[in-house]
Amino acid sequence: MTRHLNISDIREAARRRLPKAFFEFLDRGTEDEEAMVANRAALSALRLKPAVLKDVRRIDTSTDILGRKSPLPFAIAPTGSAGMLAWRGELAVARAAGRAGIPYTLATSSTSTIEEIAAVATGGMWLQLYVWDDREASLEIVDRAARAGAEALLITVDTPVMANREYNERNGFSFPVKPRPLLVADILSHPRWFAGVLAKYWMTGGMPHYANYPRAMSGPVTQAPPRRANSASVTWDDIGRFRDRWRGKLVLKGVLDPADAVRAADIGADAVVVSNHGGRMFDAAPSSIEALPGVVAAAGDRLDVLFDGGIRRGTDIMRALALGARAVLIGRAPLYGVAAEGEAGVARVIEILADELERSMALAGTTSVGAISRDCIWCSQPTNG
Repeated sequence: MTRHLNISDIREAARRRLPKAFFEFLDRGTEDEEAMVANRAALSALRLKPAVLKDVRRIDTSTDILGRKSPLPFAIAPTGSAGMLAWRGELAVARAAGRAGIPYTLATSSTSTIEEIAAVATGGMWLQLYVWDDREASLEIVDRAARAGAEALLITVDTPVMANREYNERNGFSFPVKPRPLLVADILSHPRWFAGVLAKYWMTGGMPHYANYPRAMSGPVTQAPPRRANSASVTWDDIGRFRDRWRGKLVLKGVLDPADAVRAADIGADAVVVSNHGGRMFDAAPSSIEALPGVVAAAGDRLDVLFDGGIRRGTDIMRALALGARAVLIGRAPLYGVAAEGEAGVARVIEILADELERSMALAGTTSVGAISRDCIWCSQPTNG
């Protein structure tokens, strides 16, 4: 993996290895992909201020994330597709996160059990939740996560309906995964991936199941799954009910409006994630980094604010921290890693981002994460004449 020098290299390795349908499901956004493009464009437009003649021999990238000391200011975002990109992919990502000492977020729709992940996510395990129409079934999952030692419950709040991802239809890709001719041809044209993932599943017990759904809702990924997004009827009252039930940290993911951050604090949440779902839900939404300052101001000292959306470089992490984020979540990058090289690929992603962050901090003259602030943002001054 040392031949891969940046996240773009690893993304390209994943693109070559995966069938087109699976890669595009991982890599693309929704509709015209304006929100996904906006995430990257807005991050890249934010300039950081170089600093000179500073003693930067010792850089400390550690911080506190939701009450746990972490060696790095980032955590693994919830991504439900890892188990289809690589054999037992969620376990591979969780192991790499654990060895790096950073938190791992298990998606509700994962194919690895909460208990399996808890055993290897030694940097901290969080559970992501979609709230179903059957609220009691959702509460059962929450109770199970608590018994397994999950430290945070992360409720995704920006998915009341399914996203419009037209490329999936064009690629013959759907949930449940069905052997459509176009998809079969795509898969068979990638024999290495087919042998290492699908064939390996078939030889070791069959196609993966939704491992954390209640028995009545579970089944293999080739059968019709339950609703994968939140119930369209989820409201703040439901969040209050989960707050009453859950004793750990409560995090709401998908907050862009400062007023929603205030409401989250009022209802007892511990943190919000400023996120437009990686540009995969509402294509007209603002970029995450545009929304971040307003949410940070509204949250004040009542909430931790995490950031998600478009992270590809250590400089991106620093940009989000400079605008007030406590930490960031990385989603697509670990998936590129696990698709390309399994656990070693994820470890390389974490290593690259950590190295780039440390280098960026040195060039900006900041020797600790706590020293990263708006003072690190370059503000162009008008010239005379």
